[in-house]
Amino acid sequence: MINEKISVCIPVYNGAATIKQTIESVLSQTMTDFELVVVDNVSTDKTVDIVKFANDERIKLYVNDKNIGAAKNLEVCKNKAKGEIIYYVCADDVLDREALKNTYEAFQISDDIGVVARPYYWFDEDISKAVRAKKQFKENQIVSINDNYEKVTDVFRLLDQVSGIGLRKKYICTSFSTEYFVEMASVVVPVFKKTKAVILKGNPVAVRIGDGTRIPSLYVDSPMLAWNKLVTNTFCEEKFTGLRKYLINNFVANNFIGLIQIKNFGGFKSFIREVYYLIKLKWLNIISLRFWFFFLGILIVPRFLLRKMAVVYKNNINSRFLKDIVIIDRGKR
Repeated sequence: MINEKISVCIPVYNGAATIKQTIESVLSQTMTDFELVVVDNVSTDKTVDIVKFANDERIKLYVNDKNIGAAKNLEVCKNKAKGEIIYYVCADDVLDREALKNTYEAFQISDDIGVVARPYYWFDEDISKAVRAKKQFKENQIVSINDNYEKVTDVFRLLDQVSGIGLRKKYICTSFSTEYFVEMASVVVPVFKKTKAVILKGNPVAVRIGDGTRIPSLYVDSPMLAWNKLVTNTFCEEKFTGLRKYLINNFVANNFIGLIQIKNFGGFKSFIREVYYLIKLKWLNIISLRFWFFFLGILIVPRFLLRKMAVVYKNNINSRFLKDIVIIDRGKR
């Protein structure tokens, strides 16, 4: 497989505070043969001016006529991209300088690689200080839907963020869902079902902790049900019964830490609803000490205090356990 074009896609709305750093990380890649497609969703700040100021011939800027929402903007990015490989980056995240090269090389393993995913870490103000991180891999992993269930679940655990996901365009068979939290997964999972995925080693992407998941309206509908719907609809065939049950028990209805975010920014009603679905989808949770620890702890602690505790834990405690994690290399343009 040679000379496949890669399109880096940045969907953006009001990203003036961060998009300059994001674009710089893209333009500083060791792999230089790519196009950078930026689709602005009618920003009301200086986003468009900042993109234009970058002044690089690889940048293709498009501005929507009206705000069409995040999912449809991902779709526009895909449609505008001329490459056979599409690589998404959020406008507030930062790439390691080898990210595109490593992604491209993973696709070259074989023509049936449809998805390249990656671990990543979250940062707050200091990009060299990880405050949370995904499961780390010492070597690249090639995974098919027929592998053992835990390897398949490793792929699913990496689909909650847009940045750093690569897709071979010819295998995309669905549109991006408008349901929050599964926008990217709704396209990746059907591709993964019929092709293979590569999980890259290291951390090709640093994800900024921002206000994107702190909007109360995001939690009007259950994030857990959105994931459950995606899993059950995609793997509805009888031959996937075992995988479907495993994903629900070990991925969908197993995110107790997510209850903190839901209570903090979705409110008490959304928190109780999510607890109900944790038990409905996986009744064994009621005999899990871990479940009761999170449920009762989050229930008792007032929201204003829970928010402060979450920040302190991430920045002063969890970050210490992650001091040896591989931090991205931004290099210099």
